[in-house]
Amino acid sequence: MKSIANILFWMVIFLAGCATNRIEMTYYSDPTGATLYSGQSPVGYTPFTLAYNIRPEDKDQRFLKIPGTKVVWATGVSTEVQSLTVDRNKGSRFHFVFVRPDVPGRQIDVNFALQLERNRILQQQAEAQQDQAFWQMYNTMLNQYRQSYVPTYSPT
Repeated sequence: MKSIANILFWMVIFLAGCATNRIEMTYYSDPTGATLYSGQSPVGYTPFTLAYNIRPEDKDQRFLKIPGTKVVWATGVSTEVQSLTVDRNKGSRFHFVFVRPDVPGRQIDVNFALQLERNRILQQQAEAQQDQAFWQMYNTMLNQYRQSYVPTYSPT
């Protein structure tokens, strides 16, 4: 019992150490569904979480500057932030909200966000149906095997 407690203790220490080696920033947008760019590359639709590794030389710094990002909505409207500074005393998970500039086309961007959400739900439903079909096939094969299996006894 003591060895299990020891293992659990060291796992907690190890995992806690890993957690402090990076910062997570979840980017939101209003409306949601804007394409998030890290550098020049699109990484996904908001909300989206990026993880930033803490460099060894910055390990003891309280305030860390993370690179800027940009979002572009379906209508082409965009906004960006050059960099963000986070206070590591407040944890390792943060969030930032991009607010769409007040220019025409907001309803188009809202409709795009709704379509993204519909697509996500349809994808989840399709995956659930695939899982269900797999397990039905598995159970059918298992039942067929059980019905055809005839146990034999051979003394040794």
